[in-house]
Amino acid sequence: MKEENKIKHKKPISKILIIIIIAFIIVIISARYMTDEEFRNYVDINILKKEVLESTLTTIEINTDTNPSIYSYDKYITVLSKNKLKEYTVDGKIAAELDMSISVPLIASNEKYMVVAEKDGQKLYLVSGTNILWDGEVEGTISNVNVNRNGYVSIVIKNTTYKSVVAFFDVSGTELFRSYVNTSYVVCTDISPNNKYLAIGEVDYSGTVIKSYVKIISVESAQKDPENSIVYIYESENGNIITNMNYQNKDYVICMFNDYIQKIRIGSNEKVYEFNTNDLFIDINLKNNIAIVDKQSSGLFSYEYEIVIKNADNKLESLYILNSDLPKTISTSGNNIALNIGNEVQIVNTSGWLLKKYTSSKQIKGLVIGDSIAGIIYKNKIEIISL
Repeated sequence: MKEENKIKHKKPISKILIIIIIAFIIVIISARYMTDEEFRNYVDINILKKEVLESTLTTIEINTDTNPSIYSYDKYITVLSKNKLKEYTVDGKIAAELDMSISVPLIASNEKYMVVAEKDGQKLYLVSGTNILWDGEVEGTISNVNVNRNGYVSIVIKNTTYKSVVAFFDVSGTELFRSYVNTSYVVCTDISPNNKYLAIGEVDYSGTVIKSYVKIISVESAQKDPENSIVYIYESENGNIITNMNYQNKDYVICMFNDYIQKIRIGSNEKVYEFNTNDLFIDINLKNNIAIVDKQSSGLFSYEYEIVIKNADNKLESLYILNSDLPKTISTSGNNIALNIGNEVQIVNTSGWLLKKYTSSKQIKGLVIGDSIAGIIYKNKIEIISL
């Protein structure tokens, strides 16, 4: 009986040892994958098959003479030209052709919604899937647009009797309220994922020192008493100008200034990141993360480049090493980060893992990315990558 009990005890111990060894191997492989470019390229190309070839992709033909505006959201590549918005699916087929009186667009998207407005004009549209949900016109001119994941829209209007006006619409196009700003200029806005709060980023140039303010407005209160609907105000450090904001959670908005990034919630705020001279690109338009492309010295006159992906909630960081490849541009959507490296595109997720790698025989003109689709832009065509 004792011998049988010993054998029974050995079996669970052996299983635990095997699990530990496997976990250890996974950690080592993952660490090498993240930091060793040659090893990562071998795994991506030969094992994970993440490299896509130029000759195998679906292509959309475009006419540069018509000055097309190209964008991506959700699962579509969109091309706006001659007052018509064409939406293309991943197989290159036209899903919709929508009439729009837009010549120079301001565009913002969030998951299944996209708002399109005339820059310095009056017209705007809300699109979802293959349909225009509503369109409208405003007095004054539109300088900024925003939409949340539920289709609620905020727009910044200038050239009225006020320095700035912020108009707020629900998904049906009903205007719920307006916020009038008479002392500052509104640079950006964002709407919480639960539709309860509107964040407004303002810059005041009137004093001896430039100041920025982030005002959090209760949507419910604003519909009853707009003048008393502000539930929190954050004042920036001296000389800092707010440039962008993004509600990454229903409770807090991430705000980017020219020197730092601040996480702001009702009743409190904290600094998430302070810029330094090695930072090349910073993007806050991700789900719960901030992407920072920076350079690190690798010799007397040489640098290596990396993406630090920082979670604004739990402060955890992921790393993706680019080595000697300097990105020309960075585009983001949801959990996707796309880097244009001239003749190459690398698309990484917020965990620091490569999703797709694309190499071109010629210089890439531009890059757009949605939640499940990306477009590589050339002079006369767009090549589509499925994510």
